[in-house]
Amino acid sequence: MLTRLHQPGIVPLRPLQLSDIFSGSLQTMRRNPAATIGMALIVLAILLVPSLLSSLALNSAANLASDDTMLISGLINLLLGTIASVALTGMIIFVVSEAVLGDRVDLQSTWQKVKGRIPALIGSVLIIAALFTAMLAAFGLLLTLVIVAAAAVDAAWAAVLVGVLGLLGVTVLMLWAGSRVSLAPAPVVLEKAGPWRGITRAWELTRGRQAWRVVGITLLAGIITGLFATMVQVPIITALTIGLQGTLGPVSALHPAFLITDHLVQLAVQAFTIPFTAGVSALLYLDQRIRREGLDVTLTHAAQARAAARQR
Repeated sequence: MLTRLHQPGIVPLRPLQLSDIFSGSLQTMRRNPAATIGMALIVLAILLVPSLLSSLALNSAANLASDDTMLISGLINLLLGTIASVALTGMIIFVVSEAVLGDRVDLQSTWQKVKGRIPALIGSVLIIAALFTAMLAAFGLLLTLVIVAAAAVDAAWAAVLVGVLGLLGVTVLMLWAGSRVSLAPAPVVLEKAGPWRGITRAWELTRGRQAWRVVGITLLAGIITGLFATMVQVPIITALTIGLQGTLGPVSALHPAFLITDHLVQLAVQAFTIPFTAGVSALLYLDQRIRREGLDVTLTHAAQARAAARQR
């Protein structure tokens, strides 16, 4: 009984270790595949159709160059994929929060709880994108001024050095800041925070030495999902390329078979990667609240109340 109170669900109600976070995310997917993988397949498939149709339509447009077609198609896919990812992340975060207390939720109840938060989730993504765009624009302007100043004094080596160091610095800064604000969907869904409050809440929870821990775990989760996606996509695309070239001769990446296969592979891959990374973000958020705000006490009481209700 004591064990069930301290771990009623997928993770123990205490400060979490790396293994707790990764295994908890995977356990949520294993214990409730319908509300994680199944929900991801449904949401992604709904947006797959317009994305694929737009790519095929652009491919058949005679007045567009291949580079323009790939660019426009990529932007449309990015937009629709972002919407799907944002909505899914919010829903998976709710599923994980319930799994922490030992409860399973179905698709309908998850949608009812999260659908009202989707505008705020999209708003937080837009704000983050605007902030990072401004950061890159400021870096580009500063780098341009340095290059112009170096050219004026005939010190090209200084411009190159500053450019390389600046690029490394801004890359590290963006990874560090991006990982910290990646927790913003959790307070938006679980605390019903607005877009900006969700971002500031994520920033507050990851201040101090904990920031680098959150950054490290977030980047590691991204590397793992990236490797998984590569291991699935590369063999399939390579086999398709060899097969088409052996049958039809040289073909471009805009061939309908490539477009259809690429969309289907992305559907299959993201149905697993998005629930995993969203689960990691949700558990990182709960871990930070346990460490800073003693949320484990509240969670324990909630788990006890739910256990008592189930026994009635």
